[in-house]
Amino acid sequence: MAHETGAEAATGAEATLAEQGRAALARHTWGEALEKLTQADAEGQLMPPDLDAFADAAWWNGRLEQAIELRERAYAAATRAGQPEVATMVAIKLARDNIYRSSDTLAGAWLQRAERLLDGVEENRGHGWLAVTAAFRAGVTGDVDRSLSEAIKAEGIGARTGDRDLAAMAQAEHGFALIAGGSVAEGLALVDEASVTAVGGELEPETAGGICCTAIGACTTLGDWARAADWTDAQDRWCKREGIAGYPGMCRLYRSEIKELRGRWLEAEAEAQQASVELAGFIPAAAGLALYRIGEIRLRRGDLVQAEEALTRAHGLGAHVEPALSLLRLAQGRVQAAAEGIRDAIERPPRTPNWHSPPGSALYRMPLLRAQVEIALAGEDEATARAALEQLESIAERFAGAAITATTTGARGLLQLHTGQPGEAIRSFRDAVDVWTDLDAPYDAARARLGLAEALASGGQTDRAAMELHAARSAFEQLGAALELRRADEIGATLGVQPDDARTADAATREVRTFAFTDIVDSTRLGEALGDAAWRAVLRRHDETVRSVVAEHGGEVVKHTGDGFFLAFGDPARAIEAMVALQRRLEEHRAREGFAPAVRIGVHAAEASRSGTDYLGTGVSLAARISGAANGSEILVSRATLDAARRSFPVTAERTLELKGISTPTEVVGIRW
Repeated sequence: MAHETGAEAATGAEATLAEQGRAALARHTWGEALEKLTQADAEGQLMPPDLDAFADAAWWNGRLEQAIELRERAYAAATRAGQPEVATMVAIKLARDNIYRSSDTLAGAWLQRAERLLDGVEENRGHGWLAVTAAFRAGVTGDVDRSLSEAIKAEGIGARTGDRDLAAMAQAEHGFALIAGGSVAEGLALVDEASVTAVGGELEPETAGGICCTAIGACTTLGDWARAADWTDAQDRWCKREGIAGYPGMCRLYRSEIKELRGRWLEAEAEAQQASVELAGFIPAAAGLALYRIGEIRLRRGDLVQAEEALTRAHGLGAHVEPALSLLRLAQGRVQAAAEGIRDAIERPPRTPNWHSPPGSALYRMPLLRAQVEIALAGEDEATARAALEQLESIAERFAGAAITATTTGARGLLQLHTGQPGEAIRSFRDAVDVWTDLDAPYDAARARLGLAEALASGGQTDRAAMELHAARSAFEQLGAALELRRADEIGATLGVQPDDARTADAATREVRTFAFTDIVDSTRLGEALGDAAWRAVLRRHDETVRSVVAEHGGEVVKHTGDGFFLAFGDPARAIEAMVALQRRLEEHRAREGFAPAVRIGVHAAEASRSGTDYLGTGVSLAARISGAANGSEILVSRATLDAARRSFPVTAERTLELKGISTPTEVVGIRW
């Protein structure tokens, strides 16, 4: 829905603040537009279309609630001024924005209001935007037939009125509805064509961004990771070219999912952390989806406590937390709770959208059914596992994507292995290994390989089983998949196969990173003084602050160390900037709330061995030792690291440290923050 740009050329001292703000919108300088229009509003300069432009500026700055409030004002002003066309388009935008914040009742009411305004009016673009928004709403709530019919209607209106934005958006919604209905090839062709139009610069940014997100969401739902990566890269280039800052949260979220699939878990979690920050005030449900991604990654790493914390926060934002939550319960040994949770998720899908596939749809149920097979077999419930597999196979026949096929084949192998059919299980797991390997999905390939090892052992092929077990274990070691690594060792023990240290040592790779260690000063004393409940609240706030700052600066949380964190960054400047930002954020908490713990920090850049999600080496140890030597609220950086930074930082005193386990003295510098 393109905003009006009648004041695009208004610049200079002769232009009003409102005209300057609208001109900034046309240039895609969202921050300047918001600033100018805020000033104009304070001076009473804004007419109804200007209020809608003001809402657009807030929207592009990630302030969805403010945008909705401004559009409500714009609608009321347009109604009072007798401007039905403006009121209609504002009502349609209000419907869309309420879909984004999962307020379906309000979205439906605004669509109904727009429909009444258009009743009896000759067909125009407003009718088309009403239809395409109704298609969007129906799609995210699971009414595929309605979504398809409304999208087709909107396409026709777009063609007849010559509205390129409307026609392209309707084409994308048409394609997505076809995909959801099982016509995958036909739907993808439409989505691809609309996306080419979007990234080609032919459309308004608002429309183009929405089309790209539709394309990437469709691809990730289908497990078409290569296509998803292509469109993610194309959207990224478009964002940079157009100076777009409103959609990167979604871009980052999709990048996180692709990196998770490819085993780059630290990078994936950092992307998801940043996405959760960017989306918090824009699309809260999508921010919850970013937290879900974090929870799933932590579960795969075996960090069950932090996984549950992330999933709990995701649930609080209205995100769907299955199947990860039930798989977490299974990992905790709570098989009955896992079985009940996954059954409830399948039988009673949530009413809120998950931004990938409609709740209750076949694509939505697919990962839930795969988890149900695993959970049911753990609880010796063969009948439930078999029923879930039958549904999975039906979905695979209908959609036929590579990842969907591999998921189904692996689940079939689990059931075959459990029911004493090792020959059939061997064939199923081999097929799954091949597909996941082709998709460059090392975790999924290793899990299938582990099943293959069990099947081979059950079939008496112990030598081949040992080979597959070694390959799976090496992959889990490199990924840092603690739970699966433990399971591999348990299977190895039953086969009499011991871990091969020579093999797993090769999994470590050498990388140059800037490492930072943080530690709360006097944490034991503070905990005793505050009491358990208050101290837990302090730690929770502290942890959220650290993770947010690290995400904002592109860093990685390598591990949580109890009262602190082990962090990694791509270069010294980003690491120091992040630690300065952290100390300032904590100081703001003290000024605003009266208390925040003092945190000492050590920073050092070095080459280290990366094994899975961890880093090892003397450089890591040196960073930890520097942190231990810092005073309260101090940032200590090794002199060599500061010299290697791209920019200068104000410093306090320099000193030389004799550190335990380090043979030579270490020159360090305090950073004035």
